[in-house]
Amino acid sequence: MKARGMRVARTQRGMTLIELTVAMAIGLFLIGGALYVYSQSRNTYRASDSLARLQESARFALDALEPDIRLARYWGLNSEPALITVPAGVTATCNGAAADWALADLSAAVEVRDDNYDLGCPSFRNRPRDGSDVLIVRHAEPWQGNVEPLADNGRLQVQTTLAQGRLFNDGIKPFGAGASTHNVTVNAYYVSDESSFDPNLPSLRRLVLGPNGDFDDQEVIPGIENLQVQLGVDTDRDGDVDRYVDGDHPLVTFGAAGFDPDGQVIAVRLWMLVATPADDPAWVDGQSYATPDADLGDLAAGSADYPSTSRRLQISKTIFLNNEGA
Repeated sequence: MKARGMRVARTQRGMTLIELTVAMAIGLFLIGGALYVYSQSRNTYRASDSLARLQESARFALDALEPDIRLARYWGLNSEPALITVPAGVTATCNGAAADWALADLSAAVEVRDDNYDLGCPSFRNRPRDGSDVLIVRHAEPWQGNVEPLADNGRLQVQTTLAQGRLFNDGIKPFGAGASTHNVTVNAYYVSDESSFDPNLPSLRRLVLGPNGDFDDQEVIPGIENLQVQLGVDTDRDGDVDRYVDGDHPLVTFGAAGFDPDGQVIAVRLWMLVATPADDPAWVDGQSYATPDADLGDLAAGSADYPSTSRRLQISKTIFLNNEGA
C-alpha cells in the first residue's frame, strides 16, 4: 500500500523525430531568410557605394575643368587675344621639342581636337584613348593674392595694355612698368587608356605648361572613359549660342568652306563617361551610351575599351566663358 502524501513520478518524454524535423525546417527557413536579407543589403551597399564614387569622380572632373574654361580668353588688360603678338623664338616645348600648337593661335581661347590625340607630345605611356576629344584651353593666369608676378627668365609670360599685348620668356618686360604682367596658362585635357593607379583603368589627364616652358603630364582623375566637347558659337554677336558644333566643324575651322569669321565661341559643352570597376561579380553592363558626337555614335559596353564589368555614369554640363572678345 502506497504511503499517503507521496506523488507518483511521471515518465519523462523527449522530442519526437517529427517535432525535431519541423523545428530544424523552421530554423533553416529563418537562417535562409536572414542570409537573403544580408545578401540583398550587401548588394545594395555595393551599388550605392559605386554610384557615390561615380558621382564623386564626375564632380571632381567638372570642378577641375570648369574654372579653367571660364578663364579662357582672359589676357589681363587686353580682352582681344588677336592683338597679342608672339615674337619669333618664343615657343612652348614638349620634352624639349617645339609644341607649335600651344601658341599657334591665341585667339582660339578654347580649341578641340575631335576624337583624336594629335598634339605631337607623348601621351601617358603612349596610350591616348581612340574616339575621345582633346580640349585645349589658353589664357593668362590671374594674379595670386592680387600680386603681380615678377618677370621670370625662362618662364612664358605675357604683358598687356589696353591696346596691345606680347608674350615673352626672357625676363624683360616688353612694355615696361605701366603694363600688366601675367604667367601664361596652356592646358590640354585628354583621356588615357591607363591611370597612374591602375593600368586597366582609363583616366582624365592634362598637359600643363610648366614654369620652364615645357609641358608636364598630370593625372586629373582616374575612371574617365571618354571626353566629348562641343563649342557653343554665337554667329550674330547677340550674346546667345546659336549652334553647338564639334571641334572639326567648318564653322570654327579657319580656312574651311563655311568658316564664319564673325562667329565667336562663348560656351563649351562637356560630355563625359565615368566608370568604376564593379566589385559585384554578378554585375553586367549591357547598355549603349549615346555621345553628342554624331560621327562617333554610341559607345557600347562589352568592348575591350568599355568592359561590361564596370559601372558607369554619363554626365553633361555647359560652361559659358566669362571673357568675351571685342
